[in-house]
Amino acid sequence: MKLTNRDIRRRYRRPAGVLCVLFLLLALFASEVSANTALRIGDTVPSIVLSGLNGVPVRIPEDLRGKVFILHFWQIGCSSCKLEMPAMDEMYGRYRRKGLEILAVNVGQKKETVKVFAAELKVSYTLLIDPDEKSARLFGVTDVPRTYLIDRSGVVRYRILGGATPEILKKLILSLL
Repeated sequence: MKLTNRDIRRRYRRPAGVLCVLFLLLALFASEVSANTALRIGDTVPSIVLSGLNGVPVRIPEDLRGKVFILHFWQIGCSSCKLEMPAMDEMYGRYRRKGLEILAVNVGQKKETVKVFAAELKVSYTLLIDPDEKSARLFGVTDVPRTYLIDRSGVVRYRILGGATPEILKKLILSLL
């Protein structure tokens, strides 16, 4: 039996296949959009576990219940981050007895590199690593620095995109303590 061009076109025309491909592309696009949605003021912090430089895991927000905390996303090479982190350390020393915690999450860099930088920086608050950027994506972090101030109930009260002066940080922290 010989197939004609008309028979071939009829046999291999698959509109359902085209619809499946379109549906998959739409689903991928929708998941990418939702993954890049930034955490907003009034949102509850999602549960994540990140490793500290010392290897101890930190469960956010479970390990911080009842405390005001700053979640600061940063990278080595970010000049604003390098300026903010010592200022945050000063505030941490001043207000930790009142319930302030600071967690600085390094985004996408190797633990060994972060350890060397941390030794130079000498901050006393917790440094966490996010080498595969999963938590950064979960929080919608697309650039650094990105800072979230979270109240004692685990709700985001302030979000800072880019750098912040020590005066602004102090004002925001005091409003939550």
